[in-house]
Amino acid sequence: MNVRQIEAFQAVMATGSVTRAGERLSISQPAVSQLIAQLERSCGFPLFHRQGGKITPTREAEALYNEVQRMFIGVGQIARVATALREQNWGSVSLAAFPAITRRVLPDIVWSFCKAHPDTRFRLESMRSRSLIDAVAAQHVDFGLSILPGDRPEVVSALLHRLRGVCILPAGHHLADQPTIYARDLADEDFVSLGPQDHSRYMIDRVFDELKVSRRSRIEAGQSETAFSFVAARAGVAVVDPISAFNNEDPRIVVRRFEPAVQFDIWLIRPKAARTFNLVDNFVAYTLERLDRFAASLNGG
Repeated sequence: MNVRQIEAFQAVMATGSVTRAGERLSISQPAVSQLIAQLERSCGFPLFHRQGGKITPTREAEALYNEVQRMFIGVGQIARVATALREQNWGSVSLAAFPAITRRVLPDIVWSFCKAHPDTRFRLESMRSRSLIDAVAAQHVDFGLSILPGDRPEVVSALLHRLRGVCILPAGHHLADQPTIYARDLADEDFVSLGPQDHSRYMIDRVFDELKVSRRSRIEAGQSETAFSFVAARAGVAVVDPISAFNNEDPRIVVRRFEPAVQFDIWLIRPKAARTFNLVDNFVAYTLERLDRFAASLNGG
């Protein structure tokens, strides 16, 4: 049994005629008949009933044809997948990122990439930076976006952007009309702090401590999104990352520049020992290009 015999068999089954099968394969009718006879000998049973120049398939031939069709469909699928892999259009990508960028920025980036590469699948996880560094180190995800550089030998880190924090205030607050809020302006103001597990909490506290500015910090919020809710409820003011404040549409909150600058970093974290995969590399490059544009919009570029 060989490929030419199978091709002849497929052609006869598809056309219902040895003559038309020969035309399809660009070979003579006797050549088709010879290939079918050879295939029948290999199978050990007849494939066609022959009567008065007509042939009809046996039930064995119909069963064999179904299997052959499945096999060739499988081969075709393999070829399509190989082409898609070559063109970086097929496969799966997993990434983890800190909560603010996961909620506010990455869904649009992932979905726009999916629309251009319809055979790709994504898994996006929201994690705090230390957890996502561990996930990248263990290769549970292909890469991560963190506010901290990786501190494990299994990962490599690259600083992508350094963004300025912003001050959020309740609408109508006595400082809301100022274009820039200075740390000293917040002396004795009710202040919503981020939780102690949030690395940016220490950067913000250090600014006020160095300037010896005292705040009334009665509320801690685990994440910047929660801080927004407290500010909207007029529980106080807060300093948060600019990603959380991006495109703020809540009329109860105003967003203002904050001085002195509190820097929020975005780091790309990748596993050091990971095998290269074109699709992942392509998506990382796409993500970085989109983040460049996003950072420029935050910085007024």
